[in-house]
Amino acid sequence: MVLIQVVCVVLILWGLMIVSVKAQDQKSGERPSVSSETIQSMSRIDIQNALKKIDSNNPPPPKMGAMCYEPGAVYKHKEYVCPLDGEKTMYATESKAFNTAISAPEIRSLVKELGSLVKGISFSLDEKKLCAKCFPNIVDADRKIALIVQYSDGRTVRTEGVTAQDIRYLIGFFQDGLSYKTNNDGQEPLKEVEPRLKVLLGEN
Repeated sequence: MVLIQVVCVVLILWGLMIVSVKAQDQKSGERPSVSSETIQSMSRIDIQNALKKIDSNNPPPPKMGAMCYEPGAVYKHKEYVCPLDGEKTMYATESKAFNTAISAPEIRSLVKELGSLVKGISFSLDEKKLCAKCFPNIVDADRKIALIVQYSDGRTVRTEGVTAQDIRYLIGFFQDGLSYKTNNDGQEPLKEVEPRLKVLLGEN
């Protein structure tokens, strides 16, 4: 009787060991793949050092971008939709804010791309001045988009009147540190726009 009990215990333990091994094998086969996306975390000192490298390193040679594109749509008016309240503001071609209103979607897309390149720094836009409801009493010359850069140490830099090109400077800075892509997929050295880059980063 005792022998039978011992055999039963051994069989139970052996069965549990097999189940445990299978569970471990299954778990190891379900490990999530490692992301290939490289995200760098930069402090203010890192940024200052990276800016110094622009002057001390030879930039890659410029590359000519595409020269032939199909003509884009010609607008006589541009309807801007405020992302905060959905209010619509109409701008005519003669308005000083017309080009800013047209480029707003592109700027948003570029800022989203910029935000994926670096952690520890937050990039956001303030478009309220383009909305006639949010800012009803300002002239069109003052209707600009602002870029807000917020660092992990609490420092905030706000730059009024940013363009899509400004965001390309920043993307280039956080990608290879020496050049940036133009709107037609060319390549130009950041050294030529370093003063503007410093303004955007709050290091001027």
